Amino acid sequence: MSASRNLTPLLSTLLRRWPASAAAAAYAPALRSYATAAVAASAAGSSTQTASRRTVSLGLLSAGFAATCAFAAPTSSASADSSSGTTPESVLTKVRSTISQLPGMEWAAPTFHVVFVLGGPGSGKGTQCAKLVEEFGVVHLSAGDLLRAHVKSGTEDGNMVKAMIAEGKIVPSSVTIGLLKKAMLESGKTKFLIDGFPRNAENREAFEKEDGIDIHFVLFFDCPEKVMEKRILSRNEGRSDDNVKTIRKRFKVFIDQSMPVVNHYKGMGKVHWVNSNRDPEAVYAETRKLFENF
Repeated sequence: MSASRNLTPLLSTLLRRWPASAAAAAYAPALRSYATAAVAASAAGSSTQTASRRTVSLGLLSAGFAATCAFAAPTSSASADSSSGTTPESVLTKVRSTISQLPGMEWAAPTFHVVFVLGGPGSGKGTQCAKLVEEFGVVHLSAGDLLRAHVKSGTEDGNMVKAMIAEGKIVPSSVTIGLLKKAMLESGKTKFLIDGFPRNAENREAFEKEDGIDIHFVLFFDCPEKVMEKRILSRNEGRSDDNVKTIRKRFKVFIDQSMPVVNHYKGMGKVHWVNSNRDPEAVYAETRKLFENF
């Protein structure tokens, strides 16, 4: 049986039970991933000789279904979205709930393979992550960038985050993890560099409780504070927290709260310590070797 024949009844049922949503357009880039999931479902069915049962990746199928809805009837509930607060997360919840009620369906939630990238402010995390993305095709998620984008939303929550960043404080785990999970689901990928997180033990513990997360190791960039401060002040990115007073607060927060996270994973044999007080190419020559089998 073809993949399209396998999943057409499922999609038809979903379309009947849950009208298309304008918010579903957020998943349009993942439509190609849906085709991959359909083929995988077909192969799984034929190899196990259990045509009535299909194990489908939650991330891929949900993303693909939402995109399909958006293309099938993109304006059918646009007005409802603005008043009901429909979000990409609620799209996933609705789709998962509907499919779980269908006979013979199983969920295989996607496993996200994660490397935490830690180091003090200005240690070179972003530079090295960009090189890894280019060579290995992993997804780079910067917790700081996600939070700064959230600040620009102008919401009450975003204003709270703005004030905390300006003071060099750590944002609540629920906010940061929510932004990270949303970005991971929307990427359609499974391998991630998470830069600048977890920043304290509470972040770490909360993230480790999330389902479907495989933490491979911690990549720690070690660099003297004087060097990091000089780098930050010279990069001239216009960030509100790139001033000497706040930079030094951030250094203290990193030592007091983030280093215990590094030491926790070090005790588990999961930390790769890299000296980043060198030419970026020399740092990368060492760093890339860690990803050859990732």
